[in-house]
Amino acid sequence: MLNSIKYRKKEILIIVIILTFALVATYNIYYKFSDKESTDYNTDTLDVTFHEKNGDQINITRHTPVTDSVGLSSKAYTFTIKNNTNKSIKYSININDNDELYKSDKCNKYKIPKNIIKLSIHNDREKNNIYNLSDLINGNVINRIIKANREENYTVRFWISNKSTQNTGTKMHYHGIIKVEDEGALVATTIK
Repeated sequence: MLNSIKYRKKEILIIVIILTFALVATYNIYYKFSDKESTDYNTDTLDVTFHEKNGDQINITRHTPVTDSVGLSSKAYTFTIKNNTNKSIKYSININDNDELYKSDKCNKYKIPKNIIKLSIHNDREKNNIYNLSDLINGNVINRIIKANREENYTVRFWISNKSTQNTGTKMHYHGIIKVEDEGALVATTIK
């Protein structure tokens, strides 16, 4: 009987050690990957958090024309805009060419024409709005007002229109940047 109690205590101790190790390991793994998966841009008024590893960088590397219904299920770029103030703030979301990347990669001749790049954008409360990239004036997609201490979650997708006449599988690609501006002041973009 005494051996049985000793044995149970030993089993319980081993189980507690294993559970503690598992909890610590899970915690460390989660925070290691969650830090790498989001990019934050903050000002006194807005916080912008991109939820993917590539942050605000858009890269279309496959020239495969698809229908809008297929495009709407393509890779998503997600981000959150949060108002840190006690007043409503105007903001805009813009999609611009990443001219620095084209210049450093010397790949400007392989740029996919904007008239065949489509994009959809929506937040949690609305349906997808679909645009041709060439139809945007100065890359402007959205102008909105965010109420005090609120946040908006956005999803943006990009694809090549099925009306494209270029050959699939070409070296053509597109590098862009998602920019968020607060009443004209740049909040979110990579500054190098």
